[in-house]
Amino acid sequence: MELQKARVAVLAENLYQELELWYPVLRLREAGVRVTIVGARAGEVYASKLGYPAVAEVGIADVSPDDFDAVIVPGGFSPEYLRREPSFVEFVRALNDRAAPVAAICHAGWLLATADIVKGRAVTSVPVIKDDVIHAGGDWRNEAVVVDGNLITSQLPNDLPQFLARILDALAGSDAKGGDVPAVVRDATPSSAVYRAAAVVKNRAAGPGSANYRAYAVAGE
Repeated sequence: MELQKARVAVLAENLYQELELWYPVLRLREAGVRVTIVGARAGEVYASKLGYPAVAEVGIADVSPDDFDAVIVPGGFSPEYLRREPSFVEFVRALNDRAAPVAAICHAGWLLATADIVKGRAVTSVPVIKDDVIHAGGDWRNEAVVVDGNLITSQLPNDLPQFLARILDALAGSDAKGGDVPAVVRDATPSSAVYRAAAVVKNRAAGPGSANYRAYAVAGE
């Protein structure tokens, strides 16, 4: 596939690792790939572990796995939130089911485990969650980057150059046609890595009278 025709979703949630989201976004933009930051809702701000903001360009309910040729799941603690939402789990599973590249780094192995796509496959992650990956049936490897078919996994921010090289190779070698995106993606304003102040993560009740809480971010002033 021509990289200029490739469509890649990068999943965003609060407490993502800064480099693991922005390095793929900027590197793929540089290569001419159409990259879309997908969050729970379009326009919602997500704060990284250090408060670096990212704005979702589209919401997960506004797009379909068929709109994309690959997905990247950054690490940090955001996969813990992503795995709680069935829409994100189904999105990743659907792309895997059609053998589209699924790339995950660091703690993103949590989402892969919930999506049940690591069983019997060579995979890596940040070592602290290797037991989670192994219990999900993965053949965990202590390597910077591991590729098993369409599944591309990596360990840490220092491994990002190798991780993105493998992602670009997978896109270039894909039989997918790429091309058109829905209007909601085409008309979205690209999220910028430029910001004036850190975003702040807060919590609110999941519903009236609920003891459960959902994290949300407030843009810095």
